[in-house]
Amino acid sequence: MADNNPTLVLVHTVPMLVNTFALLGQEIMPGVQLRHVLDEPLLQRIRERGELSPQDAARLQSHIDLAQEIHAGAVLVTCSTVSPCVDALPSKNSIPVIKIDEAMLAQAVAAGTRIGVIATVTTTLKPTEDALHAQAARDRKKIETTMVFVPDAFAALARGVRATHDRLVKQAILELANKVDVIVLAQASMANVPDTLALGECPAPVLTSPRTALLKAQDLLQWH
Repeated sequence: MADNNPTLVLVHTVPMLVNTFALLGQEIMPGVQLRHVLDEPLLQRIRERGELSPQDAARLQSHIDLAQEIHAGAVLVTCSTVSPCVDALPSKNSIPVIKIDEAMLAQAVAAGTRIGVIATVTTTLKPTEDALHAQAARDRKKIETTMVFVPDAFAALARGVRATHDRLVKQAILELANKVDVIVLAQASMANVPDTLALGECPAPVLTSPRTALLKAQDLLQWH
């Protein structure tokens, strides 16, 4: 018997995000089937190269092709570094492809003019900054961006030492908070860090991408 529940395919490059999105998906969209693709080599190759290439878009397209073969209703790309590849995809795709940070960045531009961005992977910085300014241009708004790279945090996370990762990111948040109107955590892997902040400890709102991205996916699946 065919299952009529809609399917969302998520393309990850960091293993821990599979569980993060599985749990959030159960909470936000319990009637949706989640199918996870984990492609760690994709991010590793981009980090070693230091920039995106057409090969990366082709690799992402192969995952989208598979999603279309299983009649998924949408694809969510959960890696901020890979997200710009979505703009380079061919128009042949019959299903929506969602960038992890698209909804979050729109919220950030709406929230203020001084936007701080924190990343733990250097290749995420420029794509996030470019996306923020593109969103601001669409909104006819002038913004200033402050980009912060947190060294050693991603390496700690990769080793499974989340406490160190969270401490370093939290420190960066607190150092930036008085200089900006809103803070964007540029990678989904940092989404739990705001939970470590005490009430009133951070004067600026801190935005994360997983929940906003899933809510956008839910909306698209309802109309697809």
